[in-house]
Amino acid sequence: MAVCSLPVLCRSAWIVAFLALLSGPALAFGGDYYTSDKSYGDEGNWTISVNTTRKSCLMYTTYNDETVIEVGGDHSEGKFTYYFMFGNASWGYKEDEEYGVITKYDRRSTWTGDGIGVKVNDYKGVAVEGVKEEAVEEFAAGSRLNLRIGGRDYGNYSLSGTRKGLARMRECIAAVEDGSISLEAIAGEYEADAASPPSRPDKSHRGDTTTGGVRDDEPSDKAEPNDEAEPTYVSGSAFFVDEAGYLLTNAHVVEGCGKATLRLEKDRIEPALIVAREKTQDLALLKIRGKSPAVARFRAAPPIRLGDSVVVFGYPLTGYLSKSGNLSTGLVASLAGAGDNEAEMQISAPVQSGNSGGAVVDQSGHVVGVVVAKSNIQTLDKDDIEVIQNANFAIKGDVAKAFLDDNFVAYQTEAPGDDLRTPDVADIARAFSAQVICEVTK
Repeated sequence: MAVCSLPVLCRSAWIVAFLALLSGPALAFGGDYYTSDKSYGDEGNWTISVNTTRKSCLMYTTYNDETVIEVGGDHSEGKFTYYFMFGNASWGYKEDEEYGVITKYDRRSTWTGDGIGVKVNDYKGVAVEGVKEEAVEEFAAGSRLNLRIGGRDYGNYSLSGTRKGLARMRECIAAVEDGSISLEAIAGEYEADAASPPSRPDKSHRGDTTTGGVRDDEPSDKAEPNDEAEPTYVSGSAFFVDEAGYLLTNAHVVEGCGKATLRLEKDRIEPALIVAREKTQDLALLKIRGKSPAVARFRAAPPIRLGDSVVVFGYPLTGYLSKSGNLSTGLVASLAGAGDNEAEMQISAPVQSGNSGGAVVDQSGHVVGVVVAKSNIQTLDKDDIEVIQNANFAIKGDVAKAFLDDNFVAYQTEAPGDDLRTPDVADIARAFSAQVICEVTK
């Protein structure tokens, strides 16, 4: 099928403009054509990201009904074009099947395109490829969009702030094209993900692991073999770092994650997008739709000192410990991690599987680190075995802030105030923390 161009202008009291732009036949692309490889920033309700597969940038927004609207550029075939993608986890469109897409802008103009069913993480949607610039301009100029796919009317969606979002996306595209943003460097981060994690200290405990669903009735530290290849789930911890819905966790928590979900306070469940990962420092950036329920503040000067008290909040041992979160306390035992790693610090606060990615806060409730590893190792001398105790590790706050800077995510810093009672610190940490539940793709 093809899309024809047929503008119709009327000089009467009602004006209807039909704009359909010529494009080629629909192409079935994989989910990596529609996902974020590295965050570029936010503009209003739109999130702008780099996509290495298309050698360009995209922007997306999520509405209250969980519908995602995405528009992006594509330079993978030499000639630059745009695309639209409309998705929702509840939709039932089949991959590779063709569907007609009709968008009406402010009841004044209509655009039609030939879409094809795609699957992006847990979203099923329809994408229109080979879209021309004029259609994107009309999209950005509208204040409201009415969406119809395959004859079904999904109603109206606000396009407020879309023009500014498009300008920011084009800024990202220009940075990719002039080399200011290196696609090779971003791709290298993902290639590094294939490397085996270090065996000491133990970062292989991404969290609790289960098969066939998240189980709350028993400990699930290990995936049981299953001949029917049921889905495998792991869990970890995360915390909100800005009001736009961004969270920090560990890269190893979401490694191989096909679908990420967050459990917030009062058992509220939210889907999450994996926006960026950095293997070397073991950090990842997630995002939910809407606003964050609470936001962590990083500690400003003076820095944390050896011997200072710290509090860890997270979600360890799913199905055994409380799913509402768990708190532990300890001290800063060393200002360097294992092997004198200056990017980490050692803490004596107890850490278990599932704590990975959780916040380490000082006694005034300010973030000073991100839990990264627990110690379940022993000395190498087999004739004189000594289990190492109270030696757990956290990525330093400054390293986490640098990762957020690299991904254009704003965060708050604040000088530490007076020490608070530990229950008050617990309330602060619990409010900005979340459990990450990851469906692992095998």
